[in-house]
Amino acid sequence: MLWLSLVLVITGLGVNGQSAQAASATITNGTNWTDTAGNPIQANSGNILKVGATYYWYGEHATNGKFDKVNVYTSTDLKNWTFGNSILTKNSATELNSSKIERPKVIYNATTKKYILWAHYENGSDYSLARVAVATSDTPDGNFTYKGSFRPLDYESRDMTVFVDTDNKAYLITASRQNNGGANNSMAIFRLTDDYTGVASLVGWVFEGAYREAPAVVKKGSKYYLFTSQASGWYPNQGGYATASSITGTWSALSPFGDPSAYATQIHSIATITGSAGTSYIYMGDRWNPLNLSDHKFIWLPLTLNDSNSTATLNWYSSWNIDAATGTVSLPTLTNHALGKPATAISTASSSATSNANDGNAQTSWAAASATWPAWWQVDLGAAKKISEVDISWFMYKGSEAYYKYKIEYSTDGINYTTIDRTTNTTYGFTTDAVSFTARYVRINMVNAVLHNNPNNWYTPTLHEVRLMGS
Repeated sequence: MLWLSLVLVITGLGVNGQSAQAASATITNGTNWTDTAGNPIQANSGNILKVGATYYWYGEHATNGKFDKVNVYTSTDLKNWTFGNSILTKNSATELNSSKIERPKVIYNATTKKYILWAHYENGSDYSLARVAVATSDTPDGNFTYKGSFRPLDYESRDMTVFVDTDNKAYLITASRQNNGGANNSMAIFRLTDDYTGVASLVGWVFEGAYREAPAVVKKGSKYYLFTSQASGWYPNQGGYATASSITGTWSALSPFGDPSAYATQIHSIATITGSAGTSYIYMGDRWNPLNLSDHKFIWLPLTLNDSNSTATLNWYSSWNIDAATGTVSLPTLTNHALGKPATAISTASSSATSNANDGNAQTSWAAASATWPAWWQVDLGAAKKISEVDISWFMYKGSEAYYKYKIEYSTDGINYTTIDRTTNTTYGFTTDAVSFTARYVRINMVNAVLHNNPNNWYTPTLHEVRLMGS
């Protein structure tokens, strides 16, 4: 599946009111990001590598579902990105003429002084080859020399990443197949050769039989964090992470992060940004529109790693700030007015509670007592509050994902309501609506759910979390 080293934002990447010299820049999620020339940034599912004072952002560009090129963009301030080069194209080698190159990652070998690109390789029509591809260059933004594609030690490899540890040993972590199971049924960790261009040995298996993909690794202190998604095609799902004291394991059980759709994203990289005042970790994800894959958004969110209890916390922010020079993050001052306030609903299943939808925990949920649509859930804010954003974490069922047609209804007296119609929504899993109203009562009217693989809606109206953000 197409689906992390980074912290940044750019002029044209949703930076508002910031001068080119500003130390702190605003990341605005869900917008179209452009480079310094005003062109859309085409760098999906890649990574960022810092060389000297320059950051290199690598990523893939596909046209009509087929690989076109791997691009690199450069920046010295993590705010303004300039297109550098198409370092690998479909014309770089014969077998790239009609192929898929996905999730490209570039790492540096300090011994050979080579830059090595690893990627997931497939033919142009399906995912049956399950190979990795390798290319090298003497410079970070030069034309990479294609070395070929292969299965690592003859094991299948699809969604993958590469990771260079602090001892300079490098690893390939990839969705693979074990014990005659299905595609991507387990994840494999391989040790790379000393020059990082081949696979030396199989280190071991992780998430056996769990069907995980989209791996991303980050190390903080002596703790390793391995993030993955479930396997659900182009549809978002509940992300999970495990921790270990060694890249070779033993890895902990999976824990969820974010909400049931990872805020409608799939992880592809994590950035470690160290500055004069500290270190920040940034989640970098792709938001794909399964109904139109060319409709792609970059989603970057601050990630909190807690080594003392081995936890990772990911919260949603439509916009937030990063200071690349200091390595610090600043968050918006908005308040979630719905948090912990009294809630009511059309009905409530015996196994749930209305308060589950505004308890601050996206892993709990309110569900109606039956699968009857439409249905509603409402919160009483206690007094009239100014609301500027409505964030909703919707129920997802892997394999039968749905998007929700809904209405946001608000009132100051609980009798007369104004409606914001969102029945045209086609975003799966998580929605965020910029609004501007003052209300005491806010109702989420769930009109219908549209299942991508089933014409009949068998869902029970369910909400995992409703956040009403405002001043």
